[in-house]
Amino acid sequence: MRVQALIESLHENAIVILLVGESPAFDGLKSKLHAHGSLGAEGADAPHQVWWGGVKPLTVPTGLYRKQDTLFISSFESSDIQGEDAGLAADLKRLGLDHVVTQISPNCSKARQGTSKVDFIIEQWSQACRPVFWIDAQARLANLPLLPQALGCDFAVNRRPNGVMNTGALFFHQTERAEALLDIWRRLTCSHPNLPESFLLDQAWALTNAQREIETVWLPDTYWRKDDVKPRIDSTILAHACNNDDHPLEKFAEQMQLGRRFGRHQAPEAHLVMKGAAGGHGLITIVIRDILAGSTTDIAESVEAAAAAFAADNGGFSQMEIVLCGWDDEVRSVLQIEDYAWTLMTDVSERLRPNCFSSLKRRRARHDLHALEYTSEDETEGKIASAIQLVDPSLGAKLKRSGTADHIFIRKPA
Repeated sequence: MRVQALIESLHENAIVILLVGESPAFDGLKSKLHAHGSLGAEGADAPHQVWWGGVKPLTVPTGLYRKQDTLFISSFESSDIQGEDAGLAADLKRLGLDHVVTQISPNCSKARQGTSKVDFIIEQWSQACRPVFWIDAQARLANLPLLPQALGCDFAVNRRPNGVMNTGALFFHQTERAEALLDIWRRLTCSHPNLPESFLLDQAWALTNAQREIETVWLPDTYWRKDDVKPRIDSTILAHACNNDDHPLEKFAEQMQLGRRFGRHQAPEAHLVMKGAAGGHGLITIVIRDILAGSTTDIAESVEAAAAAFAADNGGFSQMEIVLCGWDDEVRSVLQIEDYAWTLMTDVSERLRPNCFSSLKRRRARHDLHALEYTSEDETEGKIASAIQLVDPSLGAKLKRSGTADHIFIRKPA
């Protein structure tokens, strides 16, 4: 009731900005607003997500915009009915938009069919030297789609109510961050060609946010409206005969993206990823739990301490991932991932020492860690204590819950 009262007290043009947008404590507030965008924080504030939304959906700000500043692109298979005088191409001509609509080569091998779309987008993005806006070849345009260009974001996409991305309309700016997103999306598509396209893009977006600042705009529903619904005067893109949710693994993928409904990452996804030694000893996951009990400064300092220690000496690990967990269920989800990673669990009252990973390296060399593979949390506390510093013992006592150890270092069994 209080959230609803707050929303009703806002002016219709009000914007709500959440500096710690990934916190589930704000989910109720977000559900009452229209999501406008998000921005991954860098530096001391990483890996927090700045989220903003409003009482009304996003609209193009008042001003003059050159239609030629964006290239509109699309491709279609030979089986699709397309022509220069019909469908999307005709709409682009009618609206005076620069565009490239082309047919996918019928000689494209099965191995490359999954990457043909992202390859085409990257090719056009590289050649255009300006932002590109991909629109599904079976979609239709009702009005000028100038919103992403007017806002100057790195990436723009529409989402379904459940948080799943609609890949029929995608905007990529000419920025290093957009290029990184495209590169990660292509790598995932090559590695997992049988997974849903929207899921792979979602995971690429999450990884990009974990490593760098990227400004994302969540396009309003007018930018992907099913044409079986009576068209409204404010419709921009009509999803004519487009069905992007018929993949056999779509339902599975949806469960991995539930947090997207509220514009946040959901554990066990990494909030920060750092590369270490090439050909090293594998992945180490740093779990910072009880984040809801700490302040923004506490969480930022915990992440910064772990990143600084790994940068100083990675201990031979090939990669470090930091995962922020607010609930015990999220911690259990991390521990259940069968990636055979080492896991170091801390909370927001603790900081990794600068020699943390080098200390673990020395223990591994002496085979001291072999015994930790199947030991309990209580048995491991003393063995890893020298790698962790408890900043405020009284704070630590407040944060601990019944049956939860201060910290634990475990090797997930292969």
